[in-house]
Formats: sequence, structure tokens, C-alpha cells
Amino acid sequence: MAPLPADSETPAPINDDVAAILKGLKLDKQFFANRLNAGVLKSLSPMKPGSPGEEPHADGNRRKSRPGTAGQIVSPDVDIYLNEALMPVLAQALDALSRQITKMNALGDKLDNRVRERFNPITWLAQQLLRRHPRAATTPRRMQIYRNFRDWSDYERGRRELLRCKPKIEGVFNGFKIRDSVGKNTLNAVIASIDDKFRLRGALKSNAEIQETVCGADPNEPVSPGAGARRRRSVLGGAGVMFDQFWCDFANAIVKHDVVSFSAIKEGRNLIQREEEEEKIRELVAKAEDERRQRAQEEHKRLLGLYETLYPKLQEDEVLKTIVDEGKILTGDFLKSTDPGFEIEVPPHGMHVVLLENLMILLGFETSASKGDEELTRTKSKKGTTLRSKVKHETKEIPSSPTKKDDKDKKLAKQKTMAEPSKKDVDAAPVEKKQAPSAEEQSGEQHWWTPALRHPWKVLQQLHGVKDANGIVEREILLAVTCPPENFINLKKKVETQFEVQAENGEDEEDPVSIVAAVSNKPSFEQLGKQLKMTRGRLDFFHELFSGFVQQIDPSKECAYPECPASLDKQTMYNMISELQPNITPAEFEARFRRIDTDGSGLIEFDEFVGWMYDDDVAVIGMSVKKLSFEDLAADFEIPLDLVKYIYDCFVNELDEEVVDHYPDKPAAMPYDTMWMLINTLTPSAQKAEFDIAFRQIDVEKTNACTFDEVLEVLDFQALPKELREKYGYAIA
Repeated sequence: MAPLPADSETPAPINDDVAAILKGLKLDKQFFANRLNAGVLKSLSPMKPGSPGEEPHADGNRRKSRPGTAGQIVSPDVDIYLNEALMPVLAQALDALSRQITKMNALGDKLDNRVRERFNPITWLAQQLLRRHPRAATTPRRMQIYRNFRDWSDYERGRRELLRCKPKIEGVFNGFKIRDSVGKNTLNAVIASIDDKFRLRGALKSNAEIQETVCGADPNEPVSPGAGARRRRSVLGGAGVMFDQFWCDFANAIVKHDVVSFSAIKEGRNLIQREEEEEKIRELVAKAEDERRQRAQEEHKRLLGLYETLYPKLQEDEVLKTIVDEGKILTGDFLKSTDPGFEIEVPPHGMHVVLLENLMILLGFETSASKGDEELTRTKSKKGTTLRSKVKHETKEIPSSPTKKDDKDKKLAKQKTMAEPSKKDVDAAPVEKKQAPSAEEQSGEQHWWTPALRHPWKVLQQLHGVKDANGIVEREILLAVTCPPENFINLKKKVETQFEVQAENGEDEEDPVSIVAAVSNKPSFEQLGKQLKMTRGRLDFFHELFSGFVQQIDPSKECAYPECPASLDKQTMYNMISELQPNITPAEFEARFRRIDTDGSGLIEFDEFVGWMYDDDVAVIGMSVKKLSFEDLAADFEIPLDLVKYIYDCFVNELDEEVVDHYPDKPAAMPYDTMWMLINTLTPSAQKAEFDIAFRQIDVEKTNACTFDEVLEVLDFQALPKELREKYGYAIA
């Protein structure tokens, strides 16, 4: 609310000359408005749409040509500054000077001539300006006057600044266009988005004059949302409004009323600047995360190569075969043949223990052998240090060799075997001529299934749903852990996730390991707005539109995004997009639907729908489709980056010599015939009929040419020659 003028204060006493003087000067809002440069505001004020004075310019904006203002550059708002800092002081000083001269003239000859000679009007006026300067004001009346002028100046600056932001406001308006106009019932969402765009914190969207002038209720349209089609009409309904009409109503309301102060606009700009700085920080963090992920992928690739060497040994080991085929177990206990359970247990030491230990090292556990084995050394995860350091500590305390009693039992068993040789031993060559055991076998004899190995096995058991994990190797978990090479990386990622959970929860090694399911939480409206750079008002507009189509399917169903998001099937999605973009073809829709429905479920949720709007420019004016970088293309198509660059080199070589491709900023298009030659060269088994179908789906604009990223959508990577796939590390799942 604007401050009260000076003359609206409590009446002063009758003999209060100062109050009478101030009231006579009328230093009110009208005084302030009359001394502004009317030409500045007049040049910014809109004219009625279609009037003769409105002429289109080459840049697409419609500016007003007024007599006497052609070619003039709007000067800074000096008039506002003078009105705020000089006019109230100067008015009081001039009034005081006039009263002083009148008083001197009234005295006539009675006034001392020396006083009259010393009197200099300019000097006297300068002294009055200094005495009445706002910094020297001490009385409540003068302080209130200066406060009023500051507030009026603040709102006047805000008024002009908002009118000068017409291009930005038009950009917000265009985001709500459907069939080249905005429904009247949507104007309140437009106002809310403008408020969000400038971060005005409700100063605009909560203003009664703006709502009444711009969003006046239409008596011919329903105003209360209902179910199904009525809810949809509440968004799309009302007469279509063009931007010129909207701007005329909006700007006139801004001119007539004190709506937004310049300090509020300045504060909003500071907030936007802080958000941009935070966004840059997030981008740096995301870049660092991408680099970390790339390093992890390279490490996984290295570990996969090691596992491919280890996997055949795990499958061929005779002791591990007895666990799988005969149901035996590995507990780590050394049992004699006379002990109960001897027949169902495998030896607690040997090559099978070495193989299992090497497997756990590849999965990321630290064991007694992982420190000295350079080939199987794995990269430590910062978040997994807590759990793995405990395993390492346990390894130091628990001996990796059998106890003295076990050594004694082992010697007795060996002596008994030597004392009672079998027929096979008798027929064999003499003992002294037998080949000495290999280094690998000797290493196996020295490796025992100790608690240092049982603890990591407990983690693997709990990862596979075993509640009472005990570290005993049994058939089910052994089969799950010794998985085929193509499933090894998934197992590795599960173990890494468990390390992170263990470290974040600060769990002790004796505590049960909590298995946390990977749940992909939906981003909130605020997060969506930051990701897609959309205002909350525009997101609400799309959400209400989305909910209306959801209720067409089931009137009792609500889209409570993000807690309980609803979804649209393919046919309903097509109906919605057809209403937003009537010229879309079935082939174009099919191509875009396939691109966004990555899981192949045939259902689209709200965040995916808004992502469609952002990425594919469906019914959104002023937004362009952004080409993905090589790294994003590799992640999107799930192929190695080097393979993407190789295909790009082939693409560039096939272009005509005069055509230069600067993908992704300025991508060149390859004609249909040349593109078929390229596809046929890369995948000789490609069929022309299948290529034609895929090409029609990609060439939605009917240009008969495609850019590099569109070539990748047509190309069947699994049909690439085997030697090419092996060269660039692309394995078929």
C-alpha cells in the first residue's frame, strides 16, 4: 500500500505555522506526478491493438510510433531522481524565500539597510536547501514527506522497469499458447508465471487491480473445476486472447496503479542471480559426478575382464562343484572323518578358497590377499571405507592359518593316508618320483576359510535375501554370486551400494545389513522447474491439463504428483498432443513417444509429459529442440563413446564436400539417399523397407534429410559387424 500523503496526517494546531506552510505547498502524490517527465511514461504506455500508430518492426516486436518521439533514445529516469531528492526540498526552500522577500518588502524603510544589502537570494536559497535536506530532517512531518517521495519514486521506477520488460513478458505469455492464442481462463496462470519469472513473491499475482483488469471473470465460462472435461475446459476455456490485447490490459493496469516497486524487482534479480550461481555450482558437481561415473565404468570394465578370466576356474573347480551338485557346504571348520557332519562339508582350505577370495576382492571386499595382489587390487570407494576398513582390521586380528590343533589333526590324517595306501597309490609311481605340487596348489593349501572371509560372505548372503546370514557357503548363494560375466557388473553395483548404506548408517559389523531398494523418487515441482527452467505457474498449467485427461479415463482418479502420480496410456496421450498440436502426424507422434517411453510400458507420467514439452517443443512457442552432446548420445543409446565418434566420422565423410557439419551447435543434414548408403555400409544386413519405415518416423518435418543424432535412431547397433563391436567394446546383451 502506498504511504499516505503529508496532508493526510493528524491536523496540526491552528497556530502551527509550519504545518500550515506544508499544507499549503501540497507536497502530495499529485505534486510528485505532475513533475514527472510525461514523455517517458507515454512512450512506454501501450496503444489499442490494431491502431494506426502501432507498426511492426524487423525484430518482430510491435513498437509505438508517437509524434515527436521517433528516433529518440529514452534517457535514464533523471526526472524520478529529481522528484525524490530535489523537488520537496526545493519547494520548501522557494516557499521560504518568497515569504522572506514578502516580509522584507512589508517592512519597507523600517528594515535596516545593512541587512537589505547583505541579503543575497541565491545564498539564502542554498542555505535553505542544506537545512531542509532529507539527511538533516529531524521532525516527523518532514521525515514523512521524504518517505512518501521515496516510496512514490520506488513505485514509479518499478512501473517503468516492468513496462520495459515487454519482450520477457511476451516470452512467458507464448509459453501458454494453444493454437496461437491463450484461453481467457488461463490468464491468471500467465500472471502467476510472470510473477515467478521476475521473482516478485506474489506482488503481481496477488494484486487485485491486475486480476480484475487482465483476468476479469467471463460469465459465459464455468469458473469452478469439475470432473473430466469441465476441468480441462477450465484451462483451455474462455475466449482466445492474443498478446497485443493482453499487453494493452496488463500495461494499462501497471500505469494506473502502484503494483510493483523497483526494490521488489531488484530483489528478484538478486534472487535470480543467486539461483544462477547455485545452478553453476550444481553443474560443476554434476560434471564431477559424470567424471566419477566414467572412472567407475572404466574400473568396472577392467574388473569384468578379470572376472571373465576367473569365471571358468570357478565353474571347473571340483570342490565348488560338490557344493553345487551334491549340496555340500563350506563352514571353515576343520573336521576329522569321525566328526559329525564331515560328509557334508568341503575342506576349509585349498584352491576353492583362493578362488572365492579372489571373487570377493573383485566385488570390492578387502581380504588378507587383496593387499598384495596387484592384479586384483580394486579402487576403494570413499563411502565404503567404514565397512571395508573393519574387514581389514578383522583380518589383522584373526590368523590366516589353521590352529595348532588343526595342524596336528592334519598331520595325523596325512600319516593315516600314507600308512594305508590305496590300490591306486600302490600302482602309481614311487613317491619320490611324483611331480611336486605347483605354486598355485601350495598357495591353496595356505588359504583357509577364516572369519575374515566369512564376514564378506555374510554381506553377500544378506544382499540375496538371507535373513540369518552366517558366512557359510551354500549352493543357492554360490550360484547367485558366481554369475555369468554379463551379470557381474550388476552384482558389483549392489555391493557398492551396500557399502554406501553401511557407511552412511554407521552400522557395526555385527549389525544386520539393511538392504535398501533403489526407488526412483519423482522430482518435486520445484525440482522440475529448475531442471526444465519453467515457472511454477506454467507447471501448474500443464499439471491441470494433464489431470483433465487423466479424469477423462477415470473421473474418480486424481493425479497427486509427485506422491502418487497418475499416468496416461498411449491413445490418450495422442489425443492430448493432437489437441495441443493439431498438425502432428501419427509417425511423428510414434517417434517421440518411443523416445520418451524408455521402459516400453506404454504409459506416460506427468514429469515425462513435461519433459516431452521441454525436449520436443510440443505446442510451446519460443523453445528449441536441443541437440545432445556425444556423451549424452552415448548414454542415451547405451553405446560406448568411442563408437559414437566413429559413426560420426563415417557420417562426416559421406557428406558432400561443400557441406560442413558443426554438431551439436550447427548440425548438417544428410539426404535420404546418402543416409541409406551410410546405413547399408555400417550394417550390411539392413533391409531397405525397414529403413524407409524408420526414416519416415524420424523425418517428422518432411525435409527428406536427417542430422547425425537422427541417424543414430535409425541405426541398428546390434547389426554392426562383430569385429567393429569388439573393437569399440560394445557387447550385445
